[in-house]
Parts: sequence; structure tokens; C-alpha cells
Amino acid sequence: MSSIISIVAEKPSIARALVRAFSIVYKMKFESRKGQTRYNYIFEASLEDQKVTFTIETTEYRLKKGDILLISSVTGHILNFDYPPPFDKDTNWHNSDPIEMVEIEPIEKAIHESMVDHVTHIGALSNVLIVATDWDGHGEVIGREIVEVASRENKKIRHGRMRFTSTNPLSLQRAFESQTGLNWDWIRQVDSLRKQDLRMGSSITRFLTVGVQDRGIHNQMISYGPCQTSVLYLIASRYIENKAFNPEEFWKISLKIIVNDKPLFLDWHGNPSSDEEHVDNILKKLENEEKAVISDFNEEIGSIRRPLPLDTDTLEAECSNFFKVSPKQISDIAERLYNNGFITYPRTESSYYLEKDLTKLTSIFTDHTEFGKIAQECINLGGVTKPSKGRFTKDHEPIKPVKAITKKDLEKTFTKTPSIINLSWAIYSYIVWRFLATVHIDAKTLDQYIILSVGEEEFKGKGKLITELGFLKFYQYRNIVSSELPKLEKHTEFPFETNKHLGYTTPPPLWNESMLIRKMAELNLGTDATRSSHIDTVQKRRYTTPTGTQRVLVPTPLGLALYNVLNAHAQDLILPEIRGKVETWTQQIREHKKTAEEVDKLVIDLTTQGIMAMKSNEEDIFSTLTTSFKDMTGVGNIMGVCSDCEGELVLFQGKKGARFLKCMNPLCEASFPLPKKGELTKLEEEYCRICKSTPLLVTVKYHNWIMCPVCWTREASKDRPWFCSDCNREECPYSGSWKAKSSDENLGKCPDCNGDLFLQIKEDNARVECVSCNRIWKTPKLRPKMSITLGKACTQCGRKTLSVVKQGKKPYRLCVFCSLFYFDDY
Repeated sequence: MSSIISIVAEKPSIARALVRAFSIVYKMKFESRKGQTRYNYIFEASLEDQKVTFTIETTEYRLKKGDILLISSVTGHILNFDYPPPFDKDTNWHNSDPIEMVEIEPIEKAIHESMVDHVTHIGALSNVLIVATDWDGHGEVIGREIVEVASRENKKIRHGRMRFTSTNPLSLQRAFESQTGLNWDWIRQVDSLRKQDLRMGSSITRFLTVGVQDRGIHNQMISYGPCQTSVLYLIASRYIENKAFNPEEFWKISLKIIVNDKPLFLDWHGNPSSDEEHVDNILKKLENEEKAVISDFNEEIGSIRRPLPLDTDTLEAECSNFFKVSPKQISDIAERLYNNGFITYPRTESSYYLEKDLTKLTSIFTDHTEFGKIAQECINLGGVTKPSKGRFTKDHEPIKPVKAITKKDLEKTFTKTPSIINLSWAIYSYIVWRFLATVHIDAKTLDQYIILSVGEEEFKGKGKLITELGFLKFYQYRNIVSSELPKLEKHTEFPFETNKHLGYTTPPPLWNESMLIRKMAELNLGTDATRSSHIDTVQKRRYTTPTGTQRVLVPTPLGLALYNVLNAHAQDLILPEIRGKVETWTQQIREHKKTAEEVDKLVIDLTTQGIMAMKSNEEDIFSTLTTSFKDMTGVGNIMGVCSDCEGELVLFQGKKGARFLKCMNPLCEASFPLPKKGELTKLEEEYCRICKSTPLLVTVKYHNWIMCPVCWTREASKDRPWFCSDCNREECPYSGSWKAKSSDENLGKCPDCNGDLFLQIKEDNARVECVSCNRIWKTPKLRPKMSITLGKACTQCGRKTLSVVKQGKKPYRLCVFCSLFYFDDY
């Protein structure tokens, strides 16, 4: 009787990698069929003459002719923790007590019933079930879920666990032939942490959300998460510290001597000093001295160490900084590179290669057009047997490339997502260059130190001359510049000049995403696999926003308000140190120092105390949150007058973020939907010539356009968005056809003849012309989706300005007579 061996991977891409590997290694021919879900196919192969053996712990299995191998997958977790009704997420939140929730034991529920059916079906068919999930804590838990669900209709099924850090065929073959069991200590740790996150997150989120909804912010959620809120604490506290910083004066003394006709500047040993009087006294003493004497000049052979093998935090932090994208984007693309067999598993804390000789891996790049020359050099120099060494951990090997590819290979692989090809290649190249740098040689330097004495005062200087570039000649991600000092002899005397310099202390820098990743690692906040997700979450919750090319994180009004109320009334719920404690408690479950029940009690007490503290100050808390939410979103603001009844149109926001204007006249039912994204600005003193309502300026990042909410609702085409630039009504100056008209109102008096000035527009040309002397002033050239109208008076000459609005650009006003630009109106 034939046996059926099933392998279930964590995601479909790993299932496909397994199929490719087994087709190459064991020459198996697979056929595919649909599973119980849309994306999770079942691949089936029947053994013929292949000899396939594998072990699970100490038990050996030999597959014979006619045995069947099934390969399929899930899509992440099958089961998730939730509460029983009425505390589950789908029940009316107003009907449950958050404090009562804290003490209830969460239960596991299916995320998608179809996925449970899929795994149950595979389990019912199988004699042996092999888990092929990621080699991390959540991968271990997903493996446990697969085994439990598969065993529901087949209690006799045996199971094994493949562990691999690369999806290349040889790695998957080794993982298949030498399997282990599930790590139940690790599973208990991760399951406990998932329960504590649910316990704290759901109860506090429900308390905060119900509070703001009861005070008029309908259908909105204030989300709390132990990790994401600790990240918010770091961002908001640094922002407040930065803005409250008062610069203080300090002074420095520099000394200049001339060596070989070139100036050499040295710093006083007491720099910097906050005591100006002391600095002045030193300068007076120096005025009495005639010569500066070299009291010490020393040169030492030094080195610039190669970078350490790559871990997850370094990958996300450095690539985010180099390529100006979020760590989450880096993480997602690294995951795709791993799934396609180009790099090893990108979730690791290790920076220590277990292999003693990396010649074989390096040699796969020797024929590469971009990396080949350096790869061969690494082998020739012997760095492959003496790589740099960092921290050793037991989870995974460092991130490194496992396949030499070109950019064209990526283009073929990512044909469905061409927008990520350039970034994917940049990340892959970084990983390769980093690996080659670790197996190259250190750079050699000549480190120089000099001390000059002037009376009793010393002045110091340093120099660094790079004598051998080593890895620096190709590793573009580290920029070190030589700064050589001239060769000097002790006791040589020089005439000198001294200068006093005033400086000011600078505030602590705001966190950018790259810096924050490293700070979170330092505080043990989150794991290497989750830190980028937590930073992404606080942005999705609208608590912070990245600004500028450096992606500096700035808290929003809502983020600051949440920080202020938690920091003032329930500090233990937001401090990163407390989150670190919770993670340490769950880690102790794995180490058998605490039981899961003991950790439950500690977290229940912590959460209950926090909610009780907030309840005693709830009016204060919810007043602050409600005000900040209105300030940030504009909800509740009057945005115009109803064209039907002249009632006030007020901005509202629906359950899923949809925005609309609603007439506040109780006898009028008018409401007008608005774009879901973008900042809305009411154009004061303006009105739509069609419906007489107030037009709005919609701004999304660097793009903007004008829309009339009434026309947009009542006359919009179903086939496309309908903004003022799309309108063909000639009677309205905001319409796209308005460019064929001239202004009815004059700009003022001509500076030459005191005649009337008018804006003249014909086809794509616009100009200002005097009707008396016919003098002409040029205006910006009209382009598609652009309008020029008359604006407010110029502050210098008093004539009307031109208001220029172009989709995708910042609006401005222009005075053609004074050549002045105004941006403050927008």
C-alpha cells in the first residue's frame, strides 16, 4: 500500500520553491490542482525509481515506488486569538466592559474557514505531514496550527519539521532529509506573547474608542498596541524634547600654525567651554606667549574594520537610510528575494558565519559582470577563510546571497510588479557587496596624533591616512576620507594665531526610521522580524508621519494627544521599558523560569491598573483626544453653505474613513461625498458659478486640484473623477473651458497711462493688457489642467494679483507689475 507524504509551507511562494527543488534534486514530475482556497494549490508527484529517504528526529523513512508526495501551503496563520462573544471584535463594543475583558482567557478561532478546510483535507489524505514554515517564532506557531488542524480527521498522522534559511534546492534538500520536531517551548512563548498583545491591545483600544465615539467622533477607532504605542512614545517624547530645547552658548579656542605654507588648525584641550570669562582669560595668557611648541607627535598603524555579517536590523536601517524608503518596504522586498531563492532568510539577529570557509559561496559570483572581479579578489586574498565576526545567536545564519543574478533576472521574476525592480536590485546589490566586504580584507591606516603646547595650554589634532583601501575600494556604503597631518618633529617651534569661536548647543535630532530601528533593537522593543512593522503601524494609525527625504518621523496632533494622555495618566502602558518587560516575561516561559499562567497574571494586573487610572481621568483624556482628532481631520469644520437651503455644510467622516459634507439644516437632507484622501482647504471668498457653493482645494502630498463638492456629486460622470479642470461650463472661472474667457473685472490702473487693466485669455495664451495704451504684461503660460484667475491685491502696488492653480503643483499668487510671488494663501 502506498504512503502519502505531505509538505505544507507557510506561503505559496515557498511551496513553489519546494516543487522546483524536488524537481531538480529528485527528478520528480509534479501535477497541480486547486486546493480549497484560491491561491493555495496542491502539487502532487508519484515516485517511480527515485531513492528518497528522510529522518524525523531519530526515525528514518524510505519512500518506495508508488508513494505520493504532496506539496501545498497556507498563507500565514490559520488560527488567531480572539474573545468569545460579547467581547469578540464583531460584537458591539459599547456592550462590553474593557476591564472585564482583561481577565477573560482568549480562544483560538479560524481566520478563514476555507483555509481550515484546506489543511484538514490534506491531513485526511496523509500518513506523514511535514511542516515547512519560516524558522522563527511565528513560523513555529503556524507549524503547530497546521499540525493541530490536519490532525482533526486523522489522529494517527505523524509530523516532522523542516528548518531552512534559504530556498535554494540544496538547502531544501538538506532540510527535508534531516528533520526535527516542533519546538514547543518556543511555541508557548510566542502564543503567550500573542495573548498578551490581544489582552492589552483589545481592552485599551475598546476603552479609548468607545470614549471618543461617545463624544461625537463617530465610527472612528483609537488603536492601542503595546509595541506600536511604545514606538509612539519614542517619537513623541523626542519631538517634544526637540521643540522645547533652548540652545546654550559655548566657546571654543582654535590655534593656527603654518606648516609647509599650509595652515594647520588644532583644538584647545578644554573645548568646548560654557564659561566665556574663563576662555577670555586663557586667550589673554596666550597673548603673552611667542611660540607654540610640538610636545608630542605620534603615528600608529591602524585599520578600518570590515563590516560585520548582515543581520535584519542592519539591513532595514541602512537600506532605509541609503535608499530613502521605509524599513517595511525593505523588509517586504527582502522577503520576496528570499522566497525566490536569491538570498538567505532575512529574519536574523546573528552576525556570525557558521561556515569556516566561504570560498564556495564566493565563487558563484566570480563570473558575474558586476561582482566578479571583487569576488575573485576575495578568494585570492584569503578573506573567505577569515571573514569578519559579530554576534553569534542560535536562530539563523546572517543574511547573504545564495544565487548570482542580474537585473534582467529580477525583471523576469517581478514582471507583475515592475515598480519594485530598481529598489529590489539596489537591495540585492547591497546584500552582495556587504557579503563580499565581510570576506575581503580590512583597510589599513596610519593614525596620527599631535599635541602643541603654548605655555601651560595644550592644543590637539588628529589625522588618518588610508594606506591600503582593502574593502573600501568597492564598498560604497561607507564613506571615509583621509585627513593627513604633515610630518613634524618634537620640540619644533612655530608662530601661532588663536581665535575664539562662539557656538550653540543643538537639540537632540528627531528620529528617522533608520535611527528608530536601531533604538528599538537597543531597547529590545519588538523582534528583528517585527520592528519595521511597528513603525509602519504608527503611520497607518495616523499617529506619526514621515517627512523629507530622510523620512524624519513627526507625531500628528492625534499621536501627540495619545502620547500626552497615556504618559500623564497610565505611563506603564506606553513606556518602552514596560513592553520590554512583557517580552522578557514571555521569554522566561521558553527558559522554564515562569509559567504561562504567571505571565497572564502579571499582564492582567498591569493592564487593569492602567485602565483604572484612565477611567479616573476619562473626561480629561477624551476631551484631549476628541479635540486633536477634529484638528487633524477637520471633522466638524464648516466647509461652505448648502446651495439648496443656505444651511452650513459640515465635514463628517464615516466608518471606513469616507468623508462627506452634510447640511446641518434639520429640514434639508443634502450630503456630498468627498475624496477619501487629501487635505481639504476651503477657498475663502470664492464660489462656484454653477451651484454657488464654496470650492475646495484638495492636496495629496505634492499634488492638488480644485473641486466643487456639489457639482462633483450631482454632475460627475460615472466613468471618471469629475473635478473643476474637467468641467466644460464656460460660465464658471474654475472650469477647464474658462481659459477661453477674459476677466470681467479689472486689475487696477495702468502704471503708464492710468487706464484700466484686464486679464485677457485666448486659447492657451494669457496676458494682462491696458485698454488705453495697449501695453502688455506677460503671465505664466497656460497648460492643461491649469487656471489663472484674479486674486487679492498686491501688498506693494495695490493692483490685483493673478491666482495660478495647476494640478500637481503648489498654488500661488503673482503680481506681474512688481514680480512678487505669494504662497501664504494656500
